[in-house]
Amino acid sequence: MLPDIDMTNPLTAQTAAFLAFAQLAELHPTLPGAYITTSQISPTEASVLLDSPADLEAWRLATHTEVDDVQLADHKGERKLHFTAPLGRITLKVFTVFAPASVVVSA
Repeated sequence: MLPDIDMTNPLTAQTAAFLAFAQLAELHPTLPGAYITTSQISPTEASVLLDSPADLEAWRLATHTEVDDVQLADHKGERKLHFTAPLGRITLKVFTVFAPASVVVSA
């Protein structure tokens, strides 16, 4: 159960995130869809999970994120590409997880 203090942020606290995504969709109507999460605990942050590195690249371009800001990490035997980007008043944590090419080829 969340402490009472965490329950004091109403849904309207997340309005900035919803508006930012609506504006992004309007500016980039062909941007790949994503699994997006936000919460009342951190209403100015959103996580964006994408299906592939190509989708991540599309989001990188749409958010005007520099190539050097994209990080590659190992994640439970898979690879994770991720970056953080400001979008209006919110911060996006954008990522995708995928199998390394050597695993895909050998399968």
